[in-house]
Amino acid sequence: MINSLSFRQSSFGNVQKIGSTQNGRIVYRVIDSKGEEAGRLTVPQNEVDTFESAYRDIMDTAPKIQKFALENSSEEDIKRRRNLSRAIVCTGGAFGAFIPLMLTKNLSPIKRILTTVAGIITGISGGFAASLAATAPPGTYKFAKASSTFSKLDIQPLEN
Repeated sequence: MINSLSFRQSSFGNVQKIGSTQNGRIVYRVIDSKGEEAGRLTVPQNEVDTFESAYRDIMDTAPKIQKFALENSSEEDIKRRRNLSRAIVCTGGAFGAFIPLMLTKNLSPIKRILTTVAGIITGISGGFAASLAATAPPGTYKFAKASSTFSKLDIQPLEN
């Protein structure tokens, strides 16, 4: 079990564990970036560890993503990343076509075409994945995974 969330002021706001409800849900206080309470939410007891882990992942990665966005938001940086992305995807597609063509020299033309098309699709897919890894801010995958985790949890606002 995770030992609760430590309270530290953050420019992104914060969440602080403050107790539980009569029906066993854990109550968290939501603090905005100015240090003021913005509301309260509850999480079922069996989802507390998952909630706190996802929250920590978001708080760890958000500053890195923000820093990357601030440092790489010029038109030149965006154009450079876009060109790099296109080059990676095209290279993946080219390798995806070339490898099956070389390995299927002895097959019938139909099988060779189908294998090459499958290779192109695989190469482009791999190129997209490699492009995302090469051009995305650090921590993007971890942030997206934590956000997805939040959407699956039974998080409810606490009505006073």
